[in-house]
Amino acid sequence: MKDCPKSSATARTGPRTSSGAAAGPSQRKDTGKGIAKGRVFVVAQTEVPESTFVVGGTLYIYGFSARVLMDSGASHSFISARFASCLDVTPDCMSYILDVSTPTGTFMYTNSVYRGCEMSMAGIYLYADLIVLPIRDFDVILGMDWLSAHRSRMDCYNKTVDFCLPDGMTFQFKGDNGFSTPIIFFIRA
Repeated sequence: MKDCPKSSATARTGPRTSSGAAAGPSQRKDTGKGIAKGRVFVVAQTEVPESTFVVGGTLYIYGFSARVLMDSGASHSFISARFASCLDVTPDCMSYILDVSTPTGTFMYTNSVYRGCEMSMAGIYLYADLIVLPIRDFDVILGMDWLSAHRSRMDCYNKTVDFCLPDGMTFQFKGDNGFSTPIIFFIRA
C-alpha cells in the first residue's frame, strides 16, 4: 500500500477568494484518483442544548474507550487520526479522495478508511466503516450511513438512541447528559 500511508488525512487552509470564501479543491495537487467533495460545519466544543440533533457518549472501539458522537447530520462515519493510531488495525485506501471543506477555509483530504471496526455498545458488538479525519474533540462520529444501517431512532431531548437491528434485536443507547459536544458534520460527497 505504498500510495496509502497509515494516515493520509490532512488539513490545510485554502486561499481566500475576493468574497472571503475559501478557494476550492482546484488548489490541490492531482493524484490521479477521483475526488468526492464534502462540506463540514465545525464549531468549537461547547455544551450543546437539549434540542440538538446529536447524542454523545462512550463506546468501546476494539476494546478502547472512545468519545463518540452519533450525529444524524453527518452522512458518513469518521474516526480521529489520533485515536486510529492507537488501534492495531491497518486502514484501507478508498478508491477516491474525500475532500471536506469547513467554513473557516480549512480543507481536509482523506483516502483512508478503517473497514468493519468492532464497536461494543451495551455488550452488543456492531461494526462500522470509519473514515480517517484529523478531528480533535472526540474519537468517533457515527453518521447516517451507520445510524440507518442499524435502524436507529434518536431522541435528542432525552439523549437516547433506540436500535432495531435487521435480525430483530432491539436495545437502547443512553448518551451522557453532560457530554460536551461540538456541533459538527454535515457532509455531502
